Amino acid sequence: MKNKTLITLACLCGLVINTYADTDSELSQKANDPTASLMAVQLIDGYVSDFYNTPENETGNSISLRAAYPYTWGKTKHILRVTQPYTTKSPSGESGFEDMTLFDMALYPASWGRFGVGIVAAVPFADGHKQWSVGPAVGFVNNSLAKGVNIGLFNQNLFRVAGDDGRDYTRISSFQPIINYSIGGGWNVGGGDLQFIYDWSLSQWVSLPVSLQVGKLMKFGDLPVNISAQYQHNFADEVRLGNGLLTSTSKNTFTITAKFLFPKF
Repeated sequence: MKNKTLITLACLCGLVINTYADTDSELSQKANDPTASLMAVQLIDGYVSDFYNTPENETGNSISLRAAYPYTWGKTKHILRVTQPYTTKSPSGESGFEDMTLFDMALYPASWGRFGVGIVAAVPFADGHKQWSVGPAVGFVNNSLAKGVNIGLFNQNLFRVAGDDGRDYTRISSFQPIINYSIGGGWNVGGGDLQFIYDWSLSQWVSLPVSLQVGKLMKFGDLPVNISAQYQHNFADEVRLGNGLLTSTSKNTFTITAKFLFPKF
């Protein structure tokens, strides 16, 4: 009888541990799915160790605050995201707030995952590009291929609608592949924030990156936090301005992100 009791308790403990692990695995997968209805706040620090077309030893750094808030309008789920970057160091010596990005997407479930259609806008600040920009955003994430795997693509487009006429008009499209695998135990690996950017005004790609991100879902009390580190290399080494002159672009970037998750909201 005693042995049976011990076996039963061991099975129950294993079930609890396995359930907890599955919960962590699911939350880790959602943390890396931009279409997931998950409230989150991110602190992002990006350090650029070197640039193209600048003197040697030039570095840069920026800090960003990003908040995502899921809500329902009628019968349709939405995700609202706000990103505010602040440049602390740049080759030009300038620092300050960059343009705020507002993003709202309506989400639609599918048998293989989710897809979304929405709008993105850039709000100018004194230190930013001084142009109001807006455009469409579309994307999808397939999470049915294998357990813990997210595969998808996001496209955002910004076109100038008002602002400083003395600057080149903002006309850019970004393509973000979504590649992530939740290994288990809270660990995840993927491409991270991988943005291929095409500038229609310059008729060229201004960002052609490859990257690798490794993250770990941890808990501080009851608060889950996904901590990740990313390395990114940009191959766009000859970006030219409208006057034909080469401009500086990031070459190697190291990013640390702390993503605070609020799954109960």
